[in-house]
Amino acid sequence: MAMPDSDAPGAAAPDEDQQLCRISPVLEEIKALSQAFDAKIRYDETRERLVQSMSDELAGYRQDLYQNLLRPVLVDLIGVYDDMTQVLESAESPPATASQLEFFRIAVEQVLVRNGAERFAVAGDLLDREHQKVVRVTDVATPGLDRRVERRMRTGFTWNGKVLRPEWVSAYRYVADQKPGPEPEATETGTQLRPETMSIANRVE
Repeated sequence: MAMPDSDAPGAAAPDEDQQLCRISPVLEEIKALSQAFDAKIRYDETRERLVQSMSDELAGYRQDLYQNLLRPVLVDLIGVYDDMTQVLESAESPPATASQLEFFRIAVEQVLVRNGAERFAVAGDLLDREHQKVVRVTDVATPGLDRRVERRMRTGFTWNGKVLRPEWVSAYRYVADQKPGPEPEATETGTQLRPETMSIANRVE
């Protein structure tokens, strides 16, 4: 009786099928692990974006809270600075009192600067509604003086790039039937902000 030839075609087919049967579960596990890994990567990326978003939002809340708490304090300090400036500009202050007030005014301004508040003055005499507040109006019969600054009453302050307290000024208003009087001297026009960085001792108020 003739023995089957092991080299005949199809003789290894049963062995290959058995090998495929053994390998298929391993391939399925590898595929499942790969899918789980991809899902984990996507989850981590989403979680990282969520954590970063929450962190940014919390930082924004903290900054807003800090500014909301600090702003009234700075406004009150500006009021104290204004009061001392007004007393110093009056002719009734004795030299000893003026010296002490000047010392305290410098201290108040240093506190304002350390917290980001800076003095400014609008260059020229053209009224700038964005950075100036008109607290007194003088009627004039000269059209060219309309909306011109007559006098600077109080300096302005900025904080974090925004106007914290506008510059207080008195301004001219043209009135057609106003009786003409002595024409005030006009000054250079312009609306450019001029930060005041000089020391108070050398500053011309």
